[in-house]
Amino acid sequence: MNKLLFFITLFAAISCTTDVNNDDNLTNETDSLTVDNDLKDTLDKQIISDYDMSTVDKKNQTEFKQSLAKIERIHGEQWDFCTCVVKNDSINKAFAKPVSDKEFDRLSDRFDVIDSKCKAFLAQSPNVTPEERIAHEKKVKKCLKAAGIK
Repeated sequence: MNKLLFFITLFAAISCTTDVNNDDNLTNETDSLTVDNDLKDTLDKQIISDYDMSTVDKKNQTEFKQSLAKIERIHGEQWDFCTCVVKNDSINKAFAKPVSDKEFDRLSDRFDVIDSKCKAFLAQSPNVTPEERIAHEKKVKKCLKAAGIK
């Protein structure tokens, strides 16, 4: 039970402190650029991940691409939305079961890898309004269903 409490606390701490727009390590170098085709082309050339942009709200795609380029400079290639949904669901289920200390350490290491590869996932969609939360939940369910999980 203590391990589960530790994981929940760790996950909450990481989720609460992971804010792409306020990260002190990131610069605002692209803030002065105008949003036009040149910017989109430049961003597309900077992005190394094979990120499925169809899962990103069209009105937020340019802002997301800016965040993705910044995230990749720090954390490397990022997994797409559905991959992160499936990996996070899997690790959460694994942590929910009683595990030995050795297995807990292994799962913690795996959690760190998933966290590093899913930074863009955290910045992808706003979930502020009830409508945005409902849309996000639908996207998550669609990913899990496609993976045969739910």
